[in-house]
Amino acid sequence: MSRIPTLFVSVLALSASLAALGGCRREAALDAAKAQRPPLVPVRTAMVIGQDEPVTLQATGSFVADEDSDVAPDASGRVMATPVDVGQFVKQGTVLVKLRAVDAGLRLDEAKAAASRAEANVRLVESQNTLAQTTAERYGRLLATGDLSREVADQAKTQAETSTQNVATARASLAEAQAQLALAEKAVADVVVSAPFAGFISARNVSVGEYVQPSTPVIKLLKVDPLRLQLVVPGIETGHVSRGQKVTSTVDAFPGQVFQGEITAVNPAIVQQSRSLIVEARVPNPDAVLKPGMFAVAQIDQGRTTRALIVPRAAVVEDANTNSFRVFAIDRDNRARLRVVLLAPRQSGETVRLVSGVKEGERVATSNLNQLYDSAAVTHAETR
Repeated sequence: MSRIPTLFVSVLALSASLAALGGCRREAALDAAKAQRPPLVPVRTAMVIGQDEPVTLQATGSFVADEDSDVAPDASGRVMATPVDVGQFVKQGTVLVKLRAVDAGLRLDEAKAAASRAEANVRLVESQNTLAQTTAERYGRLLATGDLSREVADQAKTQAETSTQNVATARASLAEAQAQLALAEKAVADVVVSAPFAGFISARNVSVGEYVQPSTPVIKLLKVDPLRLQLVVPGIETGHVSRGQKVTSTVDAFPGQVFQGEITAVNPAIVQQSRSLIVEARVPNPDAVLKPGMFAVAQIDQGRTTRALIVPRAAVVEDANTNSFRVFAIDRDNRARLRVVLLAPRQSGETVRLVSGVKEGERVATSNLNQLYDSAAVTHAETR
């Protein structure tokens, strides 16, 4: 009878041992599952912002001077002075080059003397004509009363007619002398080459002592305010370009700076070789920071807007294998969702404009992107 309790106790002990062993195995399995579960990825996030942006047409081109003149003298002569140099700004009428003026000065003095003699002669013959006309009239009255012979009256009349002709001849001589004086004055003025408009000296082609002719360009003068921006537009976009449209342009020399202008001319013909259209915009350049010949990228405002999705540049990853871009959107369950996005053209700055792939108001990851994959669990380190 005493062996039965002993056996029962043994069975109970064995059962307890098996139960304890089973519990240990379950705990070990749970620990193993926890160890295999990937850790949460801490990420910073940013909100997808929507904003209206103007629709523009992109074109490229170069700046050219508003006026570009190869200034030449009006007379031949030897250069006596070149008071300007390359890069100098000159006002309209500023002396650019002086030629030898000795011969022109002598001819001017001679012409002035001839004009003075002609003026004096006109005054003399006019006074003689006045006397002759008065005498002829008096003699005519005496002839009518019989107090003077007809012969004497006819002589007085003839002298009056001759005097009138002398006045006309003297006045013609005076006009000729004045014309010669004007030519002499022009010859003196021609030895001074002046700026036809305000601008910058781009080149000085002569030096003191050189002999120049009217066909010799001595100075290259540029007017740079405003500048003309000549743009090349694809022929397919011809219908989207017209005079009066606003233009914004950028150049590599001044990153981040935008120059405003307006289309002032549209070429009526398409360039056959490139099937492109040449349009021209005027861009104010009061400080002369833009230079003729600079290459520019321009945006032609189309007069309407479109909704753009803005995300930080740090949120966008480029996939070199597929030549595409992607972001990781964070859903309500704090899991990363891989999204392929389409970028808008002309990106710059610390933000990126997207056309599709995300929605306004969604959150996207901006850090630890190399640790993320589709459906990865995340924890928020910071939100902005």
